[in-house]
Amino acid sequence: MNLSINRVIRNWDQAPRITYTKDYVQNPVSFGRRFAKQNSDKELWQKSFAAFNLFPTQKEPELGDLLMNHYQNDACTHIHKDPAPKGYVHIRANVMIKKPNEGGDIIVDNETIEVKENDLWLVLASLENHGSTPIQSGERLIYSFGAIIKETNIEGLIDEKNK
Repeated sequence: MNLSINRVIRNWDQAPRITYTKDYVQNPVSFGRRFAKQNSDKELWQKSFAAFNLFPTQKEPELGDLLMNHYQNDACTHIHKDPAPKGYVHIRANVMIKKPNEGGDIIVDNETIEVKENDLWLVLASLENHGSTPIQSGERLIYSFGAIIKETNIEGLIDEKNK
């Protein structure tokens, strides 16, 4: 799905303000991955989506905000879509906190997009197939702000010409 806005904000100026806890839970879906639920600063949560001209009022109800960690060679996020309540779209604004020496880039609808530390990117998680390339030589640390918005609020985001 092509967006009518830039999907990636390079070197997001708010990234240094992110604080997090590492109370990890092993991800049961694949090896070398774990996550920790976070209590995000409300202003920072809002700014992460405002960077894409989105103004959600509800956090994603199932997982909320997360710190995601890939810590073993060949670990990756499998290609998937996330659930959303009927009439809503699950959206995620993700920040690359730490990038491995190799891999860890995002994949959205079969397109690999290189991201660097402090980059912020948007995924329409319930509409787009998304995941990541396998990591090598290091660890991948992603801070993920989660929200849901009404389906009607994303109409201006999707490039109708290339839909």
